[in-house]
Amino acid sequence: MKVSRFTVYSIVLAVLVIVIFNIHSWLVISKTKAALEAEMGNRLEGLALTIATQLTGREDYQDILPIFTETISQAELLNIFLVDESLRFIVNARAPESKGETSPMLELDESEILSAFSGLITPTRLYAAGPYYLKTVYAPVYNREGIVSAVLGVEADARFFKTIANYSRSLFFINLLSLLALSAIVFAGVSLSRRALRMEKIASQTATFALLGEMAAALAHDLRNPLATILAATERIQIRYDAQNDQTFDCIKEELSRLNRTLANYLNIGTGKAEEMEEVDITEMFDTILDTLKTEIRQNDIQVENHLRELPKIKGSPIQLRQVFINILLNAIQAQPNGGLIRISAQTEPGSKPRWLTIQITDHGPGIPHRHLNRVFEPFFTTKDKGSGLGLFIVKRLVEMHQGKVKIISDEQKGTTVEVKLPV
Repeated sequence: MKVSRFTVYSIVLAVLVIVIFNIHSWLVISKTKAALEAEMGNRLEGLALTIATQLTGREDYQDILPIFTETISQAELLNIFLVDESLRFIVNARAPESKGETSPMLELDESEILSAFSGLITPTRLYAAGPYYLKTVYAPVYNREGIVSAVLGVEADARFFKTIANYSRSLFFINLLSLLALSAIVFAGVSLSRRALRMEKIASQTATFALLGEMAAALAHDLRNPLATILAATERIQIRYDAQNDQTFDCIKEELSRLNRTLANYLNIGTGKAEEMEEVDITEMFDTILDTLKTEIRQNDIQVENHLRELPKIKGSPIQLRQVFINILLNAIQAQPNGGLIRISAQTEPGSKPRWLTIQITDHGPGIPHRHLNRVFEPFFTTKDKGSGLGLFIVKRLVEMHQGKVKIISDEQKGTTVEVKLPV
């Protein structure tokens, strides 16, 4: 079922709003993190340069530990240390006992330390280490000869990144909830649209049934009086010419009676009322229908293969079921104006509840275009030049009034099969 354009636009708008909100939030976080990290790096570089300048030309670093400790306290740093070319601590304010030792941290920062030994102030990336978010800046320390004799490391803990990390986790859950909300919006939108279309279809069908009822009433009014006149005239002629045994008059009267029943049948279709049900022998019904249509079959050079044999009787209206199969057979005949084949078959489905009798009528005409298959049962839809568009609509309506189902299987250029399933 198609979804209304308004629903599609509403869903697309909701999707865009949620996606833009989520993307904007992540961009804000990313830019904030980048700006804060850059600001932190600039601050650490300034501190490292200031301290390294103060250490320029010193030969002995043993008395600077108190200076480092005081600077850490004042600047709210995590650590200040000196490293030699062997990646060993010369001074380590946080762990003075590690003098002369190396550490995994220094090994991880080896490239930045070597860069500082080449004379460049080099920051590390911000990384998480347990509960800390650490960033270190390495600055060269020159001796009196202007040669880099050690590298100063200034390390800080970016505490504010914990808050950003918590916000990022919250945003992730917000995104997840928005995704669920979006799914709910899509589901609700599609459901409401389908419900609206279903109601619209029901309203359209109701209007169509009302129109059919009015048409049937008009036909009944306009045709029943002439039919009654013809029937009375037929009986008078039969008596006048003493033709009580002439089957031609009996046939005329029988067909007039059938026309009256057909008018009543159309009235029932329009009002949705089913006729009184009785046992119907489908095999005998088709024999009668084929005899009725023998002129059309002969004129269109149609061959009929009737494979109906010993089928179970069903409960139904003979007049309405006759109308169903006449409409289907007429369509099959008209689909092959230059000759062709119609195959009639049936089978039961034992063990199913309810038990179904499936009648299949297959022609070898041009088939129905795929784009029309979903519309063939719509009232007044037709591809024929002189068609009313009510034939298959009436078929579906009558079959459903018998608690049955009708389906069309068609392959262009190969033919069409109409499958009618009726409960046994």
